[in-house]
Amino acid sequence: MAKFEIAEKITGINEGGYADNPSDKGGETFAGIARNFWAKWAGWKYIDRYKSDYRKAKDSGKTKLSLAAWVNASAKVATEPVRDLIVLFYKENFWDINKLDQINDQQLANSIYDFGVNSGKGRAVQFLEQLFGVNKDGIMDPAVIRLANNSNPEETLKKYNAAREAAYRSWAVGDQAQFLKSWLSRLKPYKK
Repeated sequence: MAKFEIAEKITGINEGGYADNPSDKGGETFAGIARNFWAKWAGWKYIDRYKSDYRKAKDSGKTKLSLAAWVNASAKVATEPVRDLIVLFYKENFWDINKLDQINDQQLANSIYDFGVNSGKGRAVQFLEQLFGVNKDGIMDPAVIRLANNSNPEETLKKYNAAREAAYRSWAVGDQAQFLKSWLSRLKPYKK
């Protein structure tokens, strides 16, 4: 059975720190958690405090750091449970909800998890359902889990990642093209 801690460690590298790119549909993000989609995440209170501290330091000339560098540095030394909130958020909203601990192949579970974090938990399952030719409702039900566990894991992972790559390439139009390199880099840890 797949383990969340392994998947989270890989995806955590992909998610990085603080960003606020106007072209990102998620808006302001921290550790990949998009404020536009997850406005009630408990960690935002800490991020907002770091931003307030930054404005004060900037106004008083006490820092030359960028806002992103300040927030990232503040989060690293904080005594608040920011890291715990991030891990809990991802486990509940992307791993547990898609029952990925029931997938036998760790690499397949890792890729499904990473794609869910990057593009939506339902979409990640729909891509798997599409590979197996079953109803694409985006719900990881026992039938989809059985299909995944009874499939050739290397072949399924290869097809799943090919579908991810095709999706990334199709989404990289207009102002979204700037994200293609980053999206494609997410696939590297999951290639066998």
